[in-house]
Amino acid sequence: MNEKMKTSLIVYIMILFDIISIHGVVPDDFGIGTVVPIVKDNLADVTDVNNYRGITLCPTISKLFEYCLLHKYESHTDTSDVQFGLKKNLGCSHALFALRQCVNYFISRCSSVFMAALDAKKAFDRV
Repeated sequence: MNEKMKTSLIVYIMILFDIISIHGVVPDDFGIGTVVPIVKDNLADVTDVNNYRGITLCPTISKLFEYCLLHKYESHTDTSDVQFGLKKNLGCSHALFALRQCVNYFISRCSSVFMAALDAKKAFDRV
């Protein structure tokens, strides 16, 4: 694709996104996706429906629009300081550190600590 075509494509996408923003209507095709079953554990029974999870493949144009919206309105979204997932530069290791610090705090003060665990095996490949 030459530079003129790339520039034209960008301009048309910008016009489309502006029209969507002005009118507040997103094309129906932006919400259409194809669900693809993915095997969770290749060593387990591949005929067992519980050994699969669905991944939705969405149109690239709708993902681009979502990214633009996120970038535009990111400063207006509030999240909790104790949320670690789906946040830039934070992840599981940060959550585990916070949990360990919390447990250590109460144990050092001779308090009981009670915890509950959620089995997320059906939602994720590796937990």
